[in-house]
Amino acid sequence: MLKRLRRAHPVGYCLLTEVVFLAVLMVVPVLLVLLLAMLGVDLTRVDDYFLSAIQELLGALVAVFFLKKTDNLGLLRRRGSGFFNGILVGMFPFAMICYTLYGKLLFGMPTDRPLRTGWQIAWYFIGMFTVGVAEEFLFRGVIAQTLLEHFGTSRAGIWKACLLSGFFFGGAHLTNILSSAPFGVLMQCVFAGSLGVLFAAIYFRTGNLWVLVFLHGAQDAASLLAGGLYGTENMSTAVSSYDSTMLLSVLVYLIPTFFLLRKKKIGEVGLYFGKDIQ
Repeated sequence: MLKRLRRAHPVGYCLLTEVVFLAVLMVVPVLLVLLLAMLGVDLTRVDDYFLSAIQELLGALVAVFFLKKTDNLGLLRRRGSGFFNGILVGMFPFAMICYTLYGKLLFGMPTDRPLRTGWQIAWYFIGMFTVGVAEEFLFRGVIAQTLLEHFGTSRAGIWKACLLSGFFFGGAHLTNILSSAPFGVLMQCVFAGSLGVLFAAIYFRTGNLWVLVFLHGAQDAASLLAGGLYGTENMSTAVSSYDSTMLLSVLVYLIPTFFLLRKKKIGEVGLYFGKDIQ
């Protein structure tokens, strides 16, 4: 059934996978907290990033389910251009991550708060990595892959797949309206949408999903580093602080996308995905 839906109605299939994925992410924390409360666990001592890691792990399993049911689980084993060559293709976001880390470590760390415990810091990095795994499996491995197979590997087809998958990725962040300021959430959607377009381009150029898992997890970890190490902020407060300057992200991420999908290099997409196009 899912194979037929994916083939006959690819956009509807992508919407279905996103809705199921987001529903799981929203329900799991509630059920997990209820379970811990029933077991008599002191919820004040449960680290938020531990809950996030479990939440995202189950989200990743949802993506794996859709990949398996449509015979696309092999995407997780595809080497494409290789991991390190893939990082070279994704050098722009990698450089942005390094710059963010540089700024955070030199100027963004609080001086009046102690480090969180080792386990809390460990759960922070595990949580950020599982975000990368879950969202890349779903938004690039399931959604961008499906759209590319539908639109084809012509230049127009690749751009359609990038833009539409970016729209799905940006729209998914509307769920943060439940915990963050509405305007900040809107700006996050714009930021995430443009980043999703770039990530799709990197995926299509490299054929390696794990490159995107690494870049995504590292970017999230770098952006909230002070919160992860010192507990000064979390995702909700960070999103609430977003303002109209986030609109610059459209240019920041779309310009390198044009570079990656330039006419001279766009033929490489067919090397990794041509056999997927029926």
